[in-house]
Amino acid sequence: MQKLMPYRWLALATLFAAAPLSGCVALVAAGAGAGAVTYVENGGVANYYAFYPVSVARASAATQAAFSQVGIRYEGMIQKSPNEILMEGSDAQAQRVKVTITSMATDVSKVNIRVGTLGDKKVSLALQQALANQLGIQPTAQAPASVSAPAVPAATEQPAPEEQQTIPLQ
Repeated sequence: MQKLMPYRWLALATLFAAAPLSGCVALVAAGAGAGAVTYVENGGVANYYAFYPVSVARASAATQAAFSQVGIRYEGMIQKSPNEILMEGSDAQAQRVKVTITSMATDVSKVNIRVGTLGDKKVSLALQQALANQLGIQPTAQAPASVSAPAVPAATEQPAPEEQQTIPLQ
């Protein structure tokens, strides 16, 4: 019986040491649940896109004007390739706003909007509406049937991450 006594103390000490961890696990689970609720409330996807029957140059100028109309601070533009421009800014809640404009044809551009980490449908739709107002054109969710992607050298093509879903603006 005397030999079992140290093991009881060890078991008791282990129990007390592990007790605080259950609180951490509960906090992590609560954080994950809150993240899932935020994800669903914001539309559940990161990117929203639409097609506009305009050139990339016209779409980028209108996007910069739409940024200020919606209250997004314009932070710059990067020419990623001859057919693709990335514009960045931040909104009043300090969420990163990224707009990628891709030439689908001479006068057709795909505008991909991403707000924050998870995507913010409300801000994305507001930006899309401001862009449509700037251009005086309503976008479409699908590219015109006659449009095919422009030829791009294989070295510049980068596949989108699989976990990121992109849906059309509605």
